[in-house]
Amino acid sequence: MSDEEVLLQSPLLYRLLRDRSGVLTIEVVVGGIAMSAVRVRLDAQETAAYAREGQAFADRLAQAIQADPPFGGRAVDVP
Repeated sequence: MSDEEVLLQSPLLYRLLRDRSGVLTIEVVVGGIAMSAVRVRLDAQETAAYAREGQAFADRLAQAIQADPPFGGRAVDVP
């Protein structure tokens, strides 16, 4: 059994997850020919923006991560 709940699964190739402690993480498929996935833990401002805007915010965040996969050093590779 997973310790994460899938809140959103998008055709933009991302999933928004919530762990048991309530922390949100977005997992985004990145790359061109060599596809991989990265995860970024949402900070307090991002979590509040998701609470206000829902999927529209998550879509924008996923697109920003796809455009810059290291995402300011915050992204970690998904094993």
